[in-house]
Amino acid sequence: MKKNIFKTIALLFCMALCLSGCATVSNITNKDGSKIYYDDVQYFQGQVALIGDYLYYGNGYTASDGEEFNYKDAAKSGYLARLYVGEKLQYDLSEDEDGYVNPSPKGVEKVNSKLTGYQNQYMFALGNYLYFTSANTHKLSNTENDYTRVSIFRVKFNGDSFKEIDTFRYDENSQITVQKGDDGNYYYIIYCPSGEDTYNLYSVKIGKSIGKTTLLAEDVLSVAICDENSTDRNVIYTVTSERSDRETTEVRAVNFATGEDKSYSNDTSVAGTTTIMLGREGDIVFYSYDKVSEEPQVYYKDLSKDDNYFSGQQARHFYDASDINIIDKIWNGYLFISTTSSSLMYKEFEGNTPEVLSSSDYSDILFVDGDYIYYSNDTTISRISIKDLSSQTLVSTTSIISGQCGYDGTYIYYFAQLTTEESEEDTSETASDTNYYMHRVDKSGNVELIAKVEKP
Repeated sequence: MKKNIFKTIALLFCMALCLSGCATVSNITNKDGSKIYYDDVQYFQGQVALIGDYLYYGNGYTASDGEEFNYKDAAKSGYLARLYVGEKLQYDLSEDEDGYVNPSPKGVEKVNSKLTGYQNQYMFALGNYLYFTSANTHKLSNTENDYTRVSIFRVKFNGDSFKEIDTFRYDENSQITVQKGDDGNYYYIIYCPSGEDTYNLYSVKIGKSIGKTTLLAEDVLSVAICDENSTDRNVIYTVTSERSDRETTEVRAVNFATGEDKSYSNDTSVAGTTTIMLGREGDIVFYSYDKVSEEPQVYYKDLSKDDNYFSGQQARHFYDASDINIIDKIWNGYLFISTTSSSLMYKEFEGNTPEVLSSSDYSDILFVDGDYIYYSNDTTISRISIKDLSSQTLVSTTSIISGQCGYDGTYIYYFAQLTTEESEEDTSETASDTNYYMHRVDKSGNVELIAKVEKP
């Protein structure tokens, strides 16, 4: 009789789970009570996603490329969390029996246990799903883990329907982005290693259902991926041409929605020429071109106006160097980093090239908003106006994970160690906490801890 009662209870419990799904947190809704659904991608610089009045983020940060990296330990503090931010954050400042005051805000919830706070995070919302990345945990044939690989996941806003989309090799030149195709659907575009110096280009359709991973191009040397302002919804890339007399690069393009490929006919008749894609802003593509008889130079091409060539007589000179990094549109020109001096430069098409920041002023460029450039180093987050070069330091603290951030238009989200005020300097347990936790700062420099800190 007792066994039958236990069976009945167990059956009812299982039925309840089936009806409610596997939600780890509650549903979130619009003010009219309807479920939140996004027709277009909601992107906030990669490390966070603001969904309604809830912020989704990695609670803590651990780099997966460290020699002592341990996935389980990293996931204990770096799991996918969320916090209601629709009103002023509340903190409990009462002491426990040990005299410990937890600096965490009230209401932090765990959505998923996967490591989310790490260097290759790419997070956004689409439909009723949150998409994010994590370090690969699939063992290789030799039963070892390769944490340099990146796995892509999605999960509903309440923690339901957790699914792995795919896993890819990854290095410092790899790219993962999401773009809308000319068919109106969104696609992941992945540029990842295929060999020592070559890469493969993939796409994955996402949305109401997940498509198959499609190989778009093999043995790619460089890419310029369209953005939301690009007329041509494609990826321009370079490969080694079929010439056998001397190594020459060829420029091609592929429609990531249809897989249709085409050539840009970049003077492959000139043996030994080298074309390297450097960046793309809307219809403007920046590239380096070696004319064989001259030193390589940086040129640009307007896809909406120019001819079909990336070289030859129609080449438009941009900068006197063979390479530049991080091109971004701002004000009336473009930002880039000179690879010779590592200085941040600003240039209009018909103008001089002033230095905005020297290499000693910054470690990473975070993002551009209006006429401001936001940047960071190991202890500070600052911004500088491109109009008058006036600067402001927003955060100055003990230690920051430079280069990793989120931005919702009001707050900058970043990982940092606890400050003296947060860690209660006279409490040995918290003073020894060397974890990096998610914080946020507004444009007036007001800092708040938003992660959950576990008592040591």
